Amino acid sequence: MKALDQLRSAAFWRRLAPLAERERWRRAFTHDLGLKLISLGVAFSLWIFVNASERDTEMALQVALELRNLPAHLMVTSPRVDFVDIRVSGPRTLLGRIDRKRLLIPLDLSGIRPGPAVFQIATDALNLPRGVKIVRITPAQITLDLERVMRQTVPVHLQLVGKLPAGLSIVDSRVSPESVEVIGPSGAVEDVKAVETAPLDVSNVSPGILERELALPEISEYISFSAQRVAAQVHIGEMEIEREFRRVQVSVRNTALRATVDPGEIRLILRGPQRVLESLELNHGEVYIDAAGLAAGRHERTPTVDLPPKVAVVRQDPPKVRLRLQKGGR
Repeated sequence: MKALDQLRSAAFWRRLAPLAERERWRRAFTHDLGLKLISLGVAFSLWIFVNASERDTEMALQVALELRNLPAHLMVTSPRVDFVDIRVSGPRTLLGRIDRKRLLIPLDLSGIRPGPAVFQIATDALNLPRGVKIVRITPAQITLDLERVMRQTVPVHLQLVGKLPAGLSIVDSRVSPESVEVIGPSGAVEDVKAVETAPLDVSNVSPGILERELALPEISEYISFSAQRVAAQVHIGEMEIEREFRRVQVSVRNTALRATVDPGEIRLILRGPQRVLESLELNHGEVYIDAAGLAAGRHERTPTVDLPPKVAVVRQDPPKVRLRLQKGGR
């Protein structure tokens, strides 16, 4: 009977063992379930990040071109290509290590001759991490036009604009330096016969010396001058005209004797500023003979004319008159 009970007991525990094992696994799985789920999420995210970072992707780069060893007697006259576009592929971690600011592709121009020159864009000089591949280069080649540098000295012309105020005129004008050296490609420099300054407006000037510093405007992106600015000086004076005065009476001053003038009227041509001459009137006594110290008798004298400043006698007809002085009062 005792043996039978033992057998029954053993059978019971055999049936109970799988249940206990399942219970133990259940408790192991559900114990700190939240923490385990968080850990699982972190591990899964890390796995995704690692796999994604190692997966190849593409990236666009703009790389500067640098012209090196250009001969001094040559210059580039074609439109400049300063950058090329490069598309690379590789793991994200490697692409992130690329220093864009330090990327540079040099073009060696030593020994080059005038004319067009074709260059293949070589990426050997690019310091890219291992594992990064170049997918595409745009443009894959560039063409540079090179011309011989020419120097030529040409005069500088002062460019005046605007209308002078009435009665004024340009007496003289000059620039310093009077000529400059033009430097650039021979084909363009040969066509430059003179250089004009930036415009100088004279519409609101006054008589006197006008001084300005003026720039020499750019005539081509490939042409330069030995001086960028010039000193301009313009002498502005009043416009002069000539005016004729007919039958101007000649008077006599500074005598107590009776005076007779033959002829008693003369013709004058005066020259001076327009604004002065146009309003000038020769009143009685302004054309005269000074008889101070002259004795009675006959004399030949040149009449004196009282004139405003800057007005002068151009012609007097007759140039001299006869003066007769007699005693006995006027």
